[in-house]
Amino acid sequence: MKYHVPTKQFTIESRNLEMAGYNFIYAIRHIRDLAGLPRAKYERDGLLSDADHAQKGIIDAAKALGIDLGAEWGNELDVSESP
Repeated sequence: MKYHVPTKQFTIESRNLEMAGYNFIYAIRHIRDLAGLPRAKYERDGLLSDADHAQKGIIDAAKALGIDLGAEWGNELDVSESP
């Protein structure tokens, strides 16, 4: 992110937003691995787990930055192809 003094605005390069998006997906993948959840989309059963809340927090953080990861809840994402 850069601050442009003449216009008094912040600018963010698209490659930086793309990298942030990849890192959010990367973090979700590791949350699933640690929780023993599949990397592909899956159905949630019962109460929300700590992994569900952690994934939701990442999705909401991305959304706050204007990054759409393509889901409202982590279980709706397929992260099997992520790096």
